[in-house]
Amino acid sequence: MDIKLLIPQREPIIMIDKIIGHSNEKTSTSFIIKQTNIFVEDGFFRSSGLIEHIAQSSAARMGMETINQGKKPFLGYIASIKNLSINRLPEVGETILTDIIQTNQINNIIVISGESKIDDIVVSNCELKVFIQE
Repeated sequence: MDIKLLIPQREPIIMIDKIIGHSNEKTSTSFIIKQTNIFVEDGFFRSSGLIEHIAQSSAARMGMETINQGKKPFLGYIASIKNLSINRLPEVGETILTDIIQTNQINNIIVISGESKIDDIVVSNCELKVFIQE
């Protein structure tokens, strides 16, 4: 599925290449780090890019859910970031695989857990609270 149908971001800020899996429990995305990416500096994908990638992966999950219900995806805004851990910065040419699990929803606030890996090694993870504007 075209990522642009699921998330509000447009080039040059799109930080997901594709959804590689989606179920009620989890959504998985992938992203190849390119030298031309706006978050790349000195050959490394910066921490702000890792956070944006997890946030967009979360938006893609919500987009899949709303499309599956026959609705247009809603806009979401990061309300908070909790327990952020960045273990290393990805290098240009590496592929990030990210799993998003929705852990809770209270009214228009969705809580997700996001974990990004390269070659089965966790590079970053966090909990996001996302405000959904319907």
